Amino acid sequence: MSHPRKGLIFSKAILVYCLLALAFPAQATASVYPDPLVLFLGGAGFIAGLALAVMFFLFANKELGLGKWYYPGLLLANTLALLYLVIHFDSEPDQLYLVLLVSAVLINLIFFIGGKQAFPPGDSEAKSFAKFCVILVACADLGYCAVLFTLPLAWSVYGWLFIGGLIQVLSASLAGLAAAGQASTKRFFALFVPQWLLTCAFVVLLYLWLTAMLPLSWLLASILISFTLVLLNTSLVLTGLLKEGREEKSDGTKISSEELFSYTHDPATNLPSYQQALKQFERVLKQGGNQRFAAIVFKPVNFQQVNSVLGHHNSDLLLLQLAYCIQQKVVENTALVNFDASHQPIRLARLQGLNFLVVVELAHSAHPEKILIKDLCQQLSDAVPDAMSFKSFSLNFELAFGVAFAQGHEAGAAELVAFAGDALLDAEQHQQSLSYFDNSTTLYTEQQLLKMERLKQDLMEENLRWYLQPQIALGDKSIKGFELMVHWYCETEVAQDLHEFIDIAEQSGEIHLLMKNMILQAFRVLAQLQQLDIYRPLSLNIPSKDLLESELVDFIELQSGIFAIETKYLVIELTEEVMLSASTRTKAIIDQLKVLDIGIAIDQFSGSYESLRYLRKMAVNQVKIDCSRLDGQEENRADKAIINALINLTRSMGLPMIGIGIATPEVEKMFVAMGGEVAQGKVIHRGVVPDELAIWLKRWYSQYPQAQEGRS
Repeated sequence: MSHPRKGLIFSKAILVYCLLALAFPAQATASVYPDPLVLFLGGAGFIAGLALAVMFFLFANKELGLGKWYYPGLLLANTLALLYLVIHFDSEPDQLYLVLLVSAVLINLIFFIGGKQAFPPGDSEAKSFAKFCVILVACADLGYCAVLFTLPLAWSVYGWLFIGGLIQVLSASLAGLAAAGQASTKRFFALFVPQWLLTCAFVVLLYLWLTAMLPLSWLLASILISFTLVLLNTSLVLTGLLKEGREEKSDGTKISSEELFSYTHDPATNLPSYQQALKQFERVLKQGGNQRFAAIVFKPVNFQQVNSVLGHHNSDLLLLQLAYCIQQKVVENTALVNFDASHQPIRLARLQGLNFLVVVELAHSAHPEKILIKDLCQQLSDAVPDAMSFKSFSLNFELAFGVAFAQGHEAGAAELVAFAGDALLDAEQHQQSLSYFDNSTTLYTEQQLLKMERLKQDLMEENLRWYLQPQIALGDKSIKGFELMVHWYCETEVAQDLHEFIDIAEQSGEIHLLMKNMILQAFRVLAQLQQLDIYRPLSLNIPSKDLLESELVDFIELQSGIFAIETKYLVIELTEEVMLSASTRTKAIIDQLKVLDIGIAIDQFSGSYESLRYLRKMAVNQVKIDCSRLDGQEENRADKAIINALINLTRSMGLPMIGIGIATPEVEKMFVAMGGEVAQGKVIHRGVVPDELAIWLKRWYSQYPQAQEGRS
């Protein structure tokens, strides 16, 4: 029935109640009683009107079931009987027994109805205590009945106080226990406390009336008010039951087996999905105690070409065939975890992408773990057909495996599967068929994360250490330029140069912030040099091709305007590897840098054919050759010959060349002997701090006065 229809029925019931309530005479509370029949009809009309209104409403709510309306029905019948007996009471012993018996039934009804409604389902402790209270009250009721019909009348009146007091004490205890489990304790007590107080008042007032210490009007008022409040609380609780019933009905909506299968299985392979596999694996881990498990994640490493040739739809058919063959191979292997809850075990699960998962319980075999794993991986590889074909396309699948071990609860299901996935990536990178996860890499990864966070913080707070390496003409000791170098101290006193922590910057995503800091620092140094009347270029190393973006050019141009420094004094150094692997877009960025008159240098020049061909296509301002191998050791003879050839090559091509890594006077002499002119390295200076640049220049010019001739 719809809600508007229920409201109409309830409204009609209230109207009936109001009409009947008008029949209740005003003299009901007067000290002079009217005719007993009129008084009874008035009280009966009042309580019947209220009870019928509630009963009609509850009967209309079919969700509660037809049996729920008997609560107010029982209260109505018992209260009418009690009302009739007390109004027509003439002090006969039989009538007194009936009054006490009906009153005992009434407070029992209030107790049992309230106790039934107090506790939510599933509260075992509360149910046990309620059961004890019910047994105790039932025993007390039997004892009171024996008192009524065997002992003198006075004992029955005193027994009423005992049975009424006992029930009220037990009601209060049940209410206290129930309130602890209620979502809203305040609301619970708002319903219970007034009802409990009025019931206590009814017990006391009935005793006082029976002992002629109180007029009938007080007892009538107590009966009517107690009935009204009990009926109101009962209807409110039953309405709450209606709401809970609807919620349980909605929560208990069943889905079909087909829908459940689609929720828990991969549509392409019909295997359990990633979430389903984790759920089952986690359950097995909890049940296994200290059991040892191995998670094996594998994939067909050469499947990508299938997607590119056949498309995803057709390749899914091949993937389904592959999954079926492997599942049939392992279905009887009881050492593998079952990922499906159906009667037919499924010991293979589909993860993200092309990855599949099997989990082995290692306690079932006495063989060494790695031998067992290797044998299982071989079985999985053998399960793949030699040639899987689709239309005219044929492919031999090759599987790669990653394995991770766990003992008991030392790792969760998701974490263990992720470790096995990392091992699979390692196997792919090293072109291996099987790789085991190294637990020590977990600590390494955590350390890397800490370093990433530390680098980000130091970049934001500008805590990097900057220094300059001078580039000196060895003939007259004149200064030809500088290279800006950066050091980073992370957790130790040992400094890391740019090439040592550049990977951390790239992994943390802070490489662009690092590059902006370097450019900003470069213009600060150039401004400082020009204040000292030193107009020489400053080199800046860019170790990654990912940094060659339009944003880099825009930022350089912006800083040039802010510091009023011409861009011709800035030299961008690119490694030979970066330049040779540069895309068309990257080469366009290099062209933009040259348009701004920014110098381009090749660091670590090797003289390869590809690099020479590249040099012919673009104008390079200088090249740098690593001369650190020019020492007196005999085993470096081949390196010396290569360096000598590179120096002669750059001279013949007219390319400005700088020898780097010159750390000792012996290396410097050999470099000069080979025709080198401009050098950079520790033999000149380990590194000048920008704040001490003026001091170093003063010392340098005092030591080599001839260097000042080419100063401007």
